[in-house]
Amino acid sequence: MTATANFRQMAQYIGLAICGLMMRTAFGVFGILWGIIREIVNGVFRVAIGVIVAIFSTIAFLGFILWLFTP
Repeated sequence: MTATANFRQMAQYIGLAICGLMMRTAFGVFGILWGIIREIVNGVFRVAIGVIVAIFSTIAFLGFILWLFTP
């Protein structure tokens, strides 16, 4: 009886360890993918803001040049 209980308990510990390792691996992969997606989204927003600022700067510069040439 004791040998069967010890074997069952050891099998349970091994199963829990394997399940915990699988969960940790899954969460680790999810964390890596989330980080990659977050960096891509931040890069897209950074480029979009840069383009908008460049357009407004060009408009402001051209408006200033036109203002200089008006009498």
